[in-house]
Amino acid sequence: MLVVESDDSERPQWEVLAYALDRAPFEQKVHRVDVTTLDGRYFRGDAALVRSVEGAHVFRGAGELIGFDTAELGDP
Repeated sequence: MLVVESDDSERPQWEVLAYALDRAPFEQKVHRVDVTTLDGRYFRGDAALVRSVEGAHVFRGAGELIGFDTAELGDP
């Protein structure tokens, strides 16, 4: 998961790279993404599928990333 702050957006931009056991591509649409990190944090949000290649899927946030605290980005 990558979360960044930009000057031209009201909220952070985010992307997720997910790997699946099944190499079939996902449907090209907005999906609900639920992520539990290795340290037990939970995030969720709607994200558009950017691409699927051999079981690797890139999703770009299409709205708020619930569970993320913008204070973690620090001061610009």
